Amino acid sequence: MTAERGSEGVRSRTETPTSGTGLWNRQVGAFVRRYLREVVRDRTVLFWSLGFPTVFYLLTITTFIQMSQIPDELHAAVKATTALSYGVFGSVVVCLNAFGQQLVTDIEDERYTEFRSLPLSPSADFVGRLVAGLLFAFVAFLFVVAVSVATGAGYVLRGPESILVVALAFVLMAVVWMVIALLIVLTVGNARYANIISLSVALASYFGTGFNGTDVTSFAGSDWLLNALPNTLATRLMTYHLADIQEWEPAGLAPPDPPSSLAYLGLLAVYGVVFLGIGTVLTKKILYKE
Repeated sequence: MTAERGSEGVRSRTETPTSGTGLWNRQVGAFVRRYLREVVRDRTVLFWSLGFPTVFYLLTITTFIQMSQIPDELHAAVKATTALSYGVFGSVVVCLNAFGQQLVTDIEDERYTEFRSLPLSPSADFVGRLVAGLLFAFVAFLFVVAVSVATGAGYVLRGPESILVVALAFVLMAVVWMVIALLIVLTVGNARYANIISLSVALASYFGTGFNGTDVTSFAGSDWLLNALPNTLATRLMTYHLADIQEWEPAGLAPPDPPSSLAYLGLLAVYGVVFLGIGTVLTKKILYKE
């Protein structure tokens, strides 16, 4: 695909004369549509983000977890916790692999030579990628959750603020991983290696952190890190606000104690702001050479 064809969706949105915020919004919308079209056509990404987490969730609740040894009243909560951990894993795959593969392909196909010749805003490109990745990551997350509901998982809201906390935790976590994907791509610069590295990082982040912080006995690091690392903190925040678990230690979720205060959401916000700034600067300075 030539740079001309690769950027036709973006070009069509920049030919209409406008300025300021209106132009920026149009460019963001064009980038979002372009990147969404590309990700839904990638069967490998669809497998790793939708199929793999879902299959492993089903295997876990039917084979790896002995439900017969767990009180019946806890089955729904255990399945919900398991689904949340796999849902976040699928989202991380989208953020790392789908986001990264689109970017490295554009770099290898020299589309940024074309983009730099157009009146495009680097921040509009970056935000467009973020929004497209975020939307698909959310689909991957909801896909596992929907399957879990069909298998008997139960979700409850801890309070009226739970929906907002869960949404913000998800968005902030996704931003962090997409900027990490940007760093991987800019460092490696090769589609095949970027794909291998991004999937390896996604798998390592999941299994190496106790299934995103939902099985503390399998985590080799200090307990407090589970309420500090972006993927584990986000997963544990979602679990606290969505799964009906009153005692975390018997459920294998503690120590540390659940991230019950808003300070933990504030920590994720700090991560999100810092990584958003890094991604914006890298896109402007390296991809657009401004």
